[in-house]
Amino acid sequence: MFGAEDLAGDIGAVRTRAGWEVFFARSAVVTAAAAYGLQAIDMIFVDFQNLDGLAEECRSARQMGYAGKMAIHPKQIEIINREFSPTPAEIDRARRLVAAHRAHQQSGTGAFAFEGKMVDMPVIRAAEHVLARARQAGLLNDE
Repeated sequence: MFGAEDLAGDIGAVRTRAGWEVFFARSAVVTAAAAYGLQAIDMIFVDFQNLDGLAEECRSARQMGYAGKMAIHPKQIEIINREFSPTPAEIDRARRLVAAHRAHQQSGTGAFAFEGKMVDMPVIRAAEHVLARARQAGLLNDE
């Protein structure tokens, strides 16, 4: 778990909405967690009345690789759960991508084109990660 408020207090940083004062540490935490196969949980969002801001920060954290976010108020939970869960479109694309990969593997092809983009193992691992998150969220149970 990344505690931005704790870090800022310890180093004397002034917390801002943009969060650049903690960006390096925030990035380091998610990277270290991934290196050890752990799920990183992002910092709290202190402006608990600003639900749009919370959703935006959740999307940023998810893009960084965070698996979730700490909540400080019950009304934050639904937004956090929604923003960290794959969308139906993301799940559909990941399923099609993994299926295309299997088909290409059977024919002995390594990298291949999918929807106009090159696909190799890091892209497949990302798609498999989307499907795993979908299963964890109860959005996918047919595989």
